[in-house]
Amino acid sequence: MSRVSAYKIDKNIESEMFRKFWSSIPLLRDASAASSFFSDLLTDTEEVMLAKRFTIAILLLSGKRPIDIRAILHVSYSTIGTVSSWLKNAKPQTTQLLKHMMKESTWESFIDQIDAALDVLPPRYGTDWSKAGKAKWKRKMERASRQSLR
Repeated sequence: MSRVSAYKIDKNIESEMFRKFWSSIPLLRDASAASSFFSDLLTDTEEVMLAKRFTIAILLLSGKRPIDIRAILHVSYSTIGTVSSWLKNAKPQTTQLLKHMMKESTWESFIDQIDAALDVLPPRYGTDWSKAGKAKWKRKMERASRQSLR
């Protein structure tokens, strides 16, 4: 993990540095330009961590359980909890962006893929297999109907 220098920089320099950085982001007009920029700026590990946190936020907003998110994305409960608390305290623009992203068909199909992967996993110990099988079948039919409407 990267570390920030212990030496503090001048507040004016710091605020100007952040202002210039954040004002450069809108200049990235398309996804490939943004991808190139962040690939150059971030390490591979940082890219994966950022993408996973973004995905966790969308999955939490779509109502997925932390145990399911952990099983699919292979993240810890503390990471899910951190993202959950971040979502609770998020600014309105952030939640608006995430909800807008959830409505895109690519995210809807991605969430359907996650649901399909979760249906492959066996039910937890002590679960009524008959009820679990019926619920699994119902989710499969709902996914199929959503896909036919896309």
